[in-house]
Amino acid sequence: MSSKPSGLLSATFAEPAYDHLVELVHQRDAAAHRRLASLRMTAHDADGREVLALDVDPAREIFDLGAALSERPEERLMVLFDARYDEHVFPYRPHQYAYLHPRGATDAPLYYAVNATLGGVPDRIGATNINNVETYVFRPRAFAERYSVMLGNVSRFAAAQAQLIAYYGTERVGHQIELPPKAHVEAMVAADLEGIRLSRVETKAPFRLATYVVGRRAESGHLVLFDHLFTYVK
Repeated sequence: MSSKPSGLLSATFAEPAYDHLVELVHQRDAAAHRRLASLRMTAHDADGREVLALDVDPAREIFDLGAALSERPEERLMVLFDARYDEHVFPYRPHQYAYLHPRGATDAPLYYAVNATLGGVPDRIGATNINNVETYVFRPRAFAERYSVMLGNVSRFAAAQAQLIAYYGTERVGHQIELPPKAHVEAMVAADLEGIRLSRVETKAPFRLATYVVGRRAESGHLVLFDHLFTYVK
């Protein structure tokens, strides 16, 4: 093992009454089953308080996140996976995928890539300009009645001033969001604006946040879309 293991911080959001399984390492080489050096999971409520912390056996392939959080009363938790790995073992950066499905529902399950946030440190000390931009483009045909964006600040000490912008054709609607360390929010986004459908959402922040675009059924509130935004400016 390397004396200086590399780090990877990944983030997701969890709600009660969901089956939620996380593949701790998405294996890319069938001939060599690779494993992390260590993995710690923490869960945080909307105000950023840590409500659960677990050291996860890195030899496990699947972590049952739904079972681990089954006794929690919160409506939503931000979950962080703080991993260490040996670069000699992994010729690529390890990453995680997850399975998500509301218990007892007839909706299809979701399989998504866990958002690799890497940490909450600005790209340069004393940064004052917004320098991290993430985006998500929607399909032309709607398949959810309610849309939102979940944003979480994974930083230990720094608050985040973020912008959330929704695009409707040539029109745009902006929202200002402030997130203390480890805090998170689900910001609602209108599905259309004067008859024009939502086409894209964008977030801007001084450093990378945990961000997921969400689509829900209007009546049940069940998730039918859960996917992280994509970074294109650092």
